[in-house]
Amino acid sequence: MKQRKILFLVLTAFSSTGGIEKFNRAFMSAMVRLEQTLFFTSCFAGMYDEQVDEQYVPAKKFRAYSGNRLSFVFQSVFRSFVTDELIIGHMNLAVIGVCYKFFRPNKKLIVICHGIEVFEPVTGLKKKLLQKADRILAVSSFTRQKLIDLQDVPQEKIIVFPNTIDPHFALTTHFSKPAYLQQRYGIHENEKVIFTLTRLNSEEGYKGYDKLISILPQLLQDGLQVKYILAGKADTTEAKRMQELISTLKLEHHVLMPGFIPDEEVNDHYLLSDVFVMPSKGEGFGIVFLEAMACGLPVIAGNKDGSTEALQFGELGTLIDPDSQEQLRAAIKNVLQQKKESGVLQQKMLSYFSFDKYKERLQQHLRA
Repeated sequence: MKQRKILFLVLTAFSSTGGIEKFNRAFMSAMVRLEQTLFFTSCFAGMYDEQVDEQYVPAKKFRAYSGNRLSFVFQSVFRSFVTDELIIGHMNLAVIGVCYKFFRPNKKLIVICHGIEVFEPVTGLKKKLLQKADRILAVSSFTRQKLIDLQDVPQEKIIVFPNTIDPHFALTTHFSKPAYLQQRYGIHENEKVIFTLTRLNSEEGYKGYDKLISILPQLLQDGLQVKYILAGKADTTEAKRMQELISTLKLEHHVLMPGFIPDEEVNDHYLLSDVFVMPSKGEGFGIVFLEAMACGLPVIAGNKDGSTEALQFGELGTLIDPDSQEQLRAAIKNVLQQKKESGVLQQKMLSYFSFDKYKERLQQHLRA
């Protein structure tokens, strides 16, 4: 019996650390582990990747094109001609998927939709890609509904396929606060730490961290002793806007912006904190929420986007109206006054979003 050949194409998986890249790495790793069970061979390519991390994918299976877009497109189209199934990892690769279905109309095309790329009506090749796809994997119910409402995709074509915690994520069993970070940030024993880790982009504006800064004076007036760590790479415009807001509200001693946090320190920042807060309005899912819960950190998120999927519609964390400063204030006060049950939260999250669960879901979809 001849093995199926499945080709998975991405913009990048190993040259960045964003949510989509983390999804791609987990997806590839799961595919490699399912090859023998489902009797197929897989191969992968990244347009902007310069190398592969072999803990996820054997080097012989992955082609890195280092930003050579023309070479990536032409070679991927050519490779698709000898492929039984093509999985497109991002809408920006629409031209390859459309060519594939034009020349091989009876072969299966799967498209993965993460969120923001389908939150506005698409046209041209992207529209045709959605029309030609045999199946669309949406990372959340919110993204699925956007595909139905804005892109006119038949609902029976779309499957909710949520994210996962990274297969190599270091799960902790000890939830004590790292002393070196307490010392670095000047955090006293009686102070609570609010934490947000995200990209600070002046063109996005939906993450909600500015609203959190705006209510900090009220939290302080309520008698809470808190520090807010707003971490992540910021563009110049957004960094300036946040610093001006902090200065206007006289919060220089209460808001810390350490910028990019190296991978080896991310988990320790979760452990340092008492609550993770990101009341966003445009998340397709939010892997960062899973990472926080994997470290036993309670989460507060918005109820108007894919964050609801990551928090299992309120079962795993607190969902609020991201436009309500009063709800945000009340939620933070409530969480900080409760006793943390870190181990329980970690296990509840894993019961939904462990890599084993993710692999089981992918097995069902690749078998169908």
